[in-house]
Amino acid sequence: MKSVFSAFRHRLGYGLAKHMVGALLGALLMPAALAASFPCEKARTPIEKTICNDAELSGLDEYLGRYYSAARTAVGRGDACLAADQTAWLRSVRGACKDATCLIRVYLSRLATLHALQPGASVLQRDLPPEMPLVAVIPPALDEVAAPRNTAAQPLVAQGRLVDEVGTGDGHVLKTTAGARHIVMSTMLLESPASETLAALARTPNTSYEVRGFAETSGDGSRNFAPGRCSLVYRLLPAR
Repeated sequence: MKSVFSAFRHRLGYGLAKHMVGALLGALLMPAALAASFPCEKARTPIEKTICNDAELSGLDEYLGRYYSAARTAVGRGDACLAADQTAWLRSVRGACKDATCLIRVYLSRLATLHALQPGASVLQRDLPPEMPLVAVIPPALDEVAAPRNTAAQPLVAQGRLVDEVGTGDGHVLKTTAGARHIVMSTMLLESPASETLAALARTPNTSYEVRGFAETSGDGSRNFAPGRCSLVYRLLPAR
């Protein structure tokens, strides 16, 4: 590269040569431009066409495809739960957008949600908005007799601290600031690696979580997260 620079300096002058060589190095080191996560020649919907016609949005769509794929790998057997959540996001959040500005905003938000599940190599080198990161996905228990797939169960969303009470017999419990207790995974239905993930989250100091799932009412009237349905665990952001 020194000989190239010397030739440029001789013909064009030092300042211009330095600028041109810098631009050449930048081009050589720049990664290939990202494209949409789907073939643009098959774009049919207004949203797909908007993505393909906007370079920034096309790159974000490509990155979201990578983030989603890596997140499915990270959550193991919970991948079907994450797939359902992604489908709901595509339909209700992305699907509500009418222009590129809205799409860029919701893509960045979704990337922030999935960011904590990414291996280092796939992390997007860009500031993301403050969104609660998804940190765990609890799949339905394998034992369908003890954990029936109750499709009529009502949604349950609760915030609080995760507590490991496996040793006392309850399992992994979410304790709210109001004093309510919701079992996230009961002792009799413990399954790894989800149980290990919950135990690790419970050990994280000064951290609260939001769990989204479905309610199951026990014999004593308490409402717990239904073991036959998916539960998603998000880390609450520190208060500003």
